[in-house]
Amino acid sequence: MKYAIISALFLLLSGAVSGQVPSKKELSDLISAVDRFTAYQSIEKLYLQTDKSAYASGDTLWFKVYLFDETYYASPKSGLMYIEIANDSNRLMKRIMLPVFNGISFGQIALDPAEIPQGNYVLRAYTNWMRNFGEDRIFQKQFYIGSTAGTEWLVNYNTELKKAADKDHIELSLKFSRLDKVHVALKDVQLQATDGKRSWAKAKMQTDIDGMLKVNLDLPEKLNPKAISLRVQDLSKGGENNQIMIPLLVNRPENVDLQFMPEGGNLVADLPSRMAFKAINEDGLGVEVSGTIYDSKNQQITSFKTVHKGMGAFYFSPLSGETYTARINGMSRSYPIPAAKAVGTVLSVHNKLQRDSCEVLITATPDVTSTENSYYLIGQARGVVCFAALIKIKKNGSRLRISKKGFPTGLVHITLARADRTVVNERTMFIDHADQLAIQVNTNKVVYKQRDSVAMHIKVTDKNGVPVQGNFSVAVTDDSLVKTDSIASGSVISNVLLTAGLKGHIEDPGYYLKAGADVKKWQDLDLLLLTQGWVGYNWDEIFKPEKVFAYAAEPEFEIKGKVTNIFNKPVGNSGINLLSKRPALFMDTVTNNMGLFKFKGIFPSDTAVFFIQARNKRGKSFNVGIEVEEFMPPAFTSPARRMVPWYVNIDTGRLMAVKKQFQLEKEVNRITGRNMLKEVAITAKKTVKDSKNLNGPGGADVIIDQQELEKSGKMTLGDLLEKRVVGFGTRTSKSGIRYYVIKGMLLHLIIDGVDVAFSKPEGIGQYDYFKQYFDYYDAEEIKGIEVMMSGKYQMRYSSHFIPDPMAIPWDHAFIEVTTRGGKGPFLKKSVGTYLYKPMAFSIPKKFYVPKYKPGNIADMTDIRSTIHWEPYIVTDKNGMATVSFYTADNPGSYSLIIEGADMKGNFGTKMSTIMVAK
Repeated sequence: MKYAIISALFLLLSGAVSGQVPSKKELSDLISAVDRFTAYQSIEKLYLQTDKSAYASGDTLWFKVYLFDETYYASPKSGLMYIEIANDSNRLMKRIMLPVFNGISFGQIALDPAEIPQGNYVLRAYTNWMRNFGEDRIFQKQFYIGSTAGTEWLVNYNTELKKAADKDHIELSLKFSRLDKVHVALKDVQLQATDGKRSWAKAKMQTDIDGMLKVNLDLPEKLNPKAISLRVQDLSKGGENNQIMIPLLVNRPENVDLQFMPEGGNLVADLPSRMAFKAINEDGLGVEVSGTIYDSKNQQITSFKTVHKGMGAFYFSPLSGETYTARINGMSRSYPIPAAKAVGTVLSVHNKLQRDSCEVLITATPDVTSTENSYYLIGQARGVVCFAALIKIKKNGSRLRISKKGFPTGLVHITLARADRTVVNERTMFIDHADQLAIQVNTNKVVYKQRDSVAMHIKVTDKNGVPVQGNFSVAVTDDSLVKTDSIASGSVISNVLLTAGLKGHIEDPGYYLKAGADVKKWQDLDLLLLTQGWVGYNWDEIFKPEKVFAYAAEPEFEIKGKVTNIFNKPVGNSGINLLSKRPALFMDTVTNNMGLFKFKGIFPSDTAVFFIQARNKRGKSFNVGIEVEEFMPPAFTSPARRMVPWYVNIDTGRLMAVKKQFQLEKEVNRITGRNMLKEVAITAKKTVKDSKNLNGPGGADVIIDQQELEKSGKMTLGDLLEKRVVGFGTRTSKSGIRYYVIKGMLLHLIIDGVDVAFSKPEGIGQYDYFKQYFDYYDAEEIKGIEVMMSGKYQMRYSSHFIPDPMAIPWDHAFIEVTTRGGKGPFLKKSVGTYLYKPMAFSIPKKFYVPKYKPGNIADMTDIRSTIHWEPYIVTDKNGMATVSFYTADNPGSYSLIIEGADMKGNFGTKMSTIMVAK
């Protein structure tokens, strides 16, 4: 076991519980079953720290990954992970793959405006193994990308919801202004209301002298309230061409979702229970409500009122045969209360803050207490049993006190099960021993100057002051440019120990970080667990044979596949060759009796393309099919919570930060002359999106772009080239070999950056092999075609794709085809070969750190919002590490956030500040 505190304690407290002490074998069997289940299930938890929570267009998002197993040690299961960015319509914008070493990874994502424009996004991180356990296990973080132009409109709005003729009607008051607070007056605008999938209202209007607009909207019946937005487009001539999207948060009181959750899982007739509840608005966030519980005769039974984030609880004793409903004050809608069982048990846990033990009360109906049946009471934390008792429930209930010292800090699942191991009740509680890592930060100065050298000394100890070796990351940001909100975003501690083990969206997770020192927060945390803590083990699964999970763990990058014959039967003992030119690689293996093969020890770079070929016993290619396991991307649901863009109902603090950013950008432009216009002749150039053109965008003699392809229907690639490329055709050599040319130059076909000839089997000529592709692809499958046949564009392709140093570059022409799939050459008819282009590893880059000499003058050209990012800080045996960087030109305060873990179950986070003066 990884924890000395984790052992099974079968406690039978004097006078509290009656029954028999289980044998050592029963104890051993129970512990073994849980350990075995934990080992093969091994649910991973992933936390990702970013350098900040909001970005400007063109920024780089820097991140650090911590991957743990269920005991919060570095996960040994996964050596690969994936990070993706999706927009507010849940469309994937970017996905990368990263290697993970000892639970650690880090890297960056460039937020290219051409790929990821201004807007709301969600960042997701996961391993393939995590996909087996539902979306709640996936790390998700929402963020916003803003513009850096400085001409954006700001809008403040309020809504009034009315009903007319049983239809919902919104009256909007909008006020538009600029960063300098000047009203956007007398502007012609077009308004378009949408719910994400369809537009249901459109109008042209003009703002008044104060930048005001009054808008009335009728809400259609079938409408997604979580996606209602108003698009505002500037129509004035010579204007700023502004277009902003305003999410309309329509929270109709009658549509509040009110759910009731009895403590322990069930209501039982004639037994008092603690009833938790949560009220959620249409925007997915908790809402404050109060109301009354009624019986079937419409008699008032009790009242209820939310305490925190739409959550609350009350005590309730349902009568046998009675049904109950709830109504929110002022509303006519009724909400059902879960039906009470006629027979059963009620589990109640009292986990008071200042007590060193928690109290567990179990009550039951008479038919349960009158029997001699015993029940298991199990306490699990971090995937192992920390407490177990065999009890018999007494007539007036059985009360136990369980020492908290037997559990580690974090979530604890209390389970009551019958002797046959059938679960009857479950409850989650939180233990806080205040034993997380202590991080001390000392800097070499109290106040720094602009462009000054900072030496930051970090010391990490455990709760007893013993030095800790661990892995940490630090983000330093300018407070005037970056709003740091640790309450809303949380930390590695709140995420791994709490929210990663709960269901649904957790509002303000950082609020619960110091709950162990605040009675109100401790009570609110308990409400959170009562309402969203239903994620313990499926106890029934523990004692069943191990099942095969849908998504296999990926300890390292592998190329795996299967060889089958024409009858789709596996072909065993088939030789398999794997070749790659860039990087140069040759590997071979043999299929097993199931026709399966596997290649390991490969690092997939951005240019990696692998040609896989099956060989018979004589080493010749033969007529078999090769299937390679390709990555099947997950389909996630949209986030429950909508982000509001920075320019909508902006608060004073955020407005000041944005204004400061634009003022600094403007000053940089003035000093450097970056925005000075020069008289240049600008010629529009066709480009192909996502092209692998070695010459860069537009670097070709002939370009057939997407607009032209869309007009070509299902015209084949060969027909397109014959129609649009002068000199495209075939020639026949003196020996009778036919081949494709462009103006007499030998043709090379490149698809998604991959040379098609690379996978050409022996004995097949260029014409026959290329013709397959020319006939297979049509215009609907292609994004663009680029032809390089002049010396200006040939040279890069010749040097890259023609290995013969004696080859004459101008004897070769190249066609670059960019497909919609982006997977490279692919033919369904290929036999005995497979061209595999995997997702490449994302290679981490070093955060740029300027180096200034003493006395360097601050000229306001260094206005970094992220002052420093250090993702890999390893403390030594004395718990020490040093980080150095330089301050920027903008004076003020910097926030430092340090997070990390010893990768052995302990975590730490620290926030600090440094001051920079002129």
